Amino acid sequence: MGQITISPPLTIPPEVEVFAAHEGVAPYLHEVIMMTNRVFPNCRISLLVEDDPEIADDRHIVMEVKTNLEVAETLHAEYQWHEGLFANCPAPLAPVFRLGLEIVP
Repeated sequence: MGQITISPPLTIPPEVEVFAAHEGVAPYLHEVIMMTNRVFPNCRISLLVEDDPEIADDRHIVMEVKTNLEVAETLHAEYQWHEGLFANCPAPLAPVFRLGLEIVP
């Protein structure tokens, strides 16, 4: 029987909640988090607000995902994540969310 890994519960940092409210995406935050958990099961996920290094005053909520999937599987999951984002958040608000991926051994 295969080993099942349980991810620790995701904590939403207060600055993410404040930023989500400010940007009008608070009603979609939990759905995007749940969708991220479905697309990347058994992966470590954390949330942060990140400034764009090239565009002044451009900030985003980043779903940082650490995965041990193979590259092809990760790319497929990334595609699913973007589809899921637009299914769970209105298109004009979707750019507030970003996905950060790291493949770890």
